Amino acid sequence: MALWRIRTVVEDRPGQLAGLVDAMAAQGGNIVGLSIHADAAGVVDEFVVDVPGEHYTLLREVARRSVSDSDSVTAVPAQPREVGDDVTKALLLTARLRSAPNRLPEALGELLQAEDARWTNLTRSAPEFLEEPETTLVVPVGPLRGVRLRRPDQPFTWTETARADALVRSVLPPTGPAPTGGRLVTGHGVELDVRQVGAADAEAIQRLHRRCSGETTRRRYFSSVRQLTPRMLGVFCDPELGLTLAAHPVGGGDPVALAHLMYTLDPGVGEIAFLVEDEWQNKGVGTALTRALTAVAADWGLAEVRAETVAGNAQMQRIMRRMGATVGPPRDGVVQARLPVAGALPARRMGRLAGLMTEPGAAGT
Repeated sequence: MALWRIRTVVEDRPGQLAGLVDAMAAQGGNIVGLSIHADAAGVVDEFVVDVPGEHYTLLREVARRSVSDSDSVTAVPAQPREVGDDVTKALLLTARLRSAPNRLPEALGELLQAEDARWTNLTRSAPEFLEEPETTLVVPVGPLRGVRLRRPDQPFTWTETARADALVRSVLPPTGPAPTGGRLVTGHGVELDVRQVGAADAEAIQRLHRRCSGETTRRRYFSSVRQLTPRMLGVFCDPELGLTLAAHPVGGGDPVALAHLMYTLDPGVGEIAFLVEDEWQNKGVGTALTRALTAVAADWGLAEVRAETVAGNAQMQRIMRRMGATVGPPRDGVVQARLPVAGALPARRMGRLAGLMTEPGAAGT
């Protein structure tokens, strides 16, 4: 006996499914799994069948009852672990992704029995796979990144596309779980109200930059910046490009720090940066904001976050090393830190982000 995953396109009218079941039973096939898909070709029935001996005779009988004879029938070997209903499988994968969101490609590949699953960026025009489009599926995860799946033996159906999208949405909200009203407590006991910036914060952000010394802005932007251009402000306030958080003193007032987590063209990788006003430096603000951004990156499913700064920015390098990052040697006066998101944060019963930020007025961690 051998397990086979058999797909066939049938007419959507009463009795067609029963005819297929009878044909398989007549050849000794034992159906242990059944799934019905919608697709452009019509209704696609997928069976996991335990077949005695060779399976060609059974396939010929199935093809006789299909829409376009043998062209609409595919068969690939199946494994015992594939037996089971799709709902249970999706729920188990969702639970697994809650603790390891960066393994999204692996989960999608398992959900759809894909031969290959990998991160990709959505701005690349050249295809990564040379197979027919029907055997390649790109599942968007954000505006710039996605997961590309390949399964050369069986085209992806509309139903499978919807299942993949649902799995992504169940664990990775499209714009990320932005903490819009949280309170952050630094290792020095400093409390800050942190929220996502918007267009209304533009003037306050400009005032923050004017209060910072030239050396502080040089460490952030590689040159002294007293005034942000409209384009830079637009990037900070655009949630489609990433997340910018502003840290305010408890009780109100202008922000004293900014933290950024931006998408990159490198799939599965985010870039972080922050600016802390001179008077608020050396109080743990940068470390606390870095931890918060890393938590968001984990919830977004990113595998790695990177930071670039001038070689003389010892504070930034120290923060990244404490988080577990690898800091490379200086190149042209610039160093890059690379932090794997998985394992960078301790497991928290409340969830990563909730463990780092609380509602205003509550005790911090």
